[in-house]
Amino acid sequence: MKAVERLDNTMAELNKINESELGINELDLLRFLKNQLSKSKSLFESFSKSIDEKRWDDVLSYTFQISQRVNSIFGYLVQPAVFSMISRSKLSENIENIIDSLAFSVSEMIIVLKQNNKSLGIDTITVNMSSNPPSMSISVVIKGG
Repeated sequence: MKAVERLDNTMAELNKINESELGINELDLLRFLKNQLSKSKSLFESFSKSIDEKRWDDVLSYTFQISQRVNSIFGYLVQPAVFSMISRSKLSENIENIIDSLAFSVSEMIIVLKQNNKSLGIDTITVNMSSNPPSMSISVVIKGG
């Protein structure tokens, strides 16, 4: 999946940041984002492997875990104290890249679900993305469910 590659690139950019140049709050934010991106990447790898191995129950499980993880990152970033810090932080460009990478990754995941909807037993997939506050929801209607 291109999502994994894109998350790898985003994590590499985060790893290039000189932590000694950051304030305490920025350092905490950076560590949180690194941790969450690492977990997200792991989920996308597991999602991709499950698709390849045709483990459809796991595919659905990873879909919802990924959705939850992305929403938690988005939710954290728009907290007033964090949002205020981001706007004047050295991390602001990196955070924009993180948001773009996560949105791309989720889009790719939805496309993969759509391509495999018959195997998954999915009748319809509905995705709702909101920008303020940033969040997404995925509704899946399973045939015969």
